[in-house]
Amino acid sequence: MRTMGSYLVTLSTVGVMALGTLSASVARAAEEAIVGEVIIDSTALSPAVLLTAPERRVVFVNRSGRSVHLQFMMHNRGQHDLVQVPESIWAVFHRVGRHAYEVHFDNHAMSDLHGAVEVVGDPYGGPDPLVCSGITVQGACLER
Repeated sequence: MRTMGSYLVTLSTVGVMALGTLSASVARAAEEAIVGEVIIDSTALSPAVLLTAPERRVVFVNRSGRSVHLQFMMHNRGQHDLVQVPESIWAVFHRVGRHAYEVHFDNHAMSDLHGAVEVVGDPYGGPDPLVCSGITVQGACLER
């Protein structure tokens, strides 16, 4: 026969396991929310403001059917690197803060679109996941 204490121990063990699973899924959701892509349509950007972390690549996917040009409002060197080639636009942001940009279409009758990339630090205050504190073998971090 089980005592009330053994039921509480079992219940608390299940609770801790569920909390650990929940914490891991929340961390994964935050990781997915903090990296990503911006979709460029002919009338809107999705999302209008994208959250990302420093040194992460943000891809701008052109689904407008028109040629576009991406222009960042900040002209400070070292804020970001932008690559625009006919089939791909992407940027890597080096500094925390808001990086406002405009999308210009080759058809001047189309309105410019305005958006921003918000570069934030680690929301959990942990170590930078891009820095390996262990051993790196062929680009893979073996120990953090």
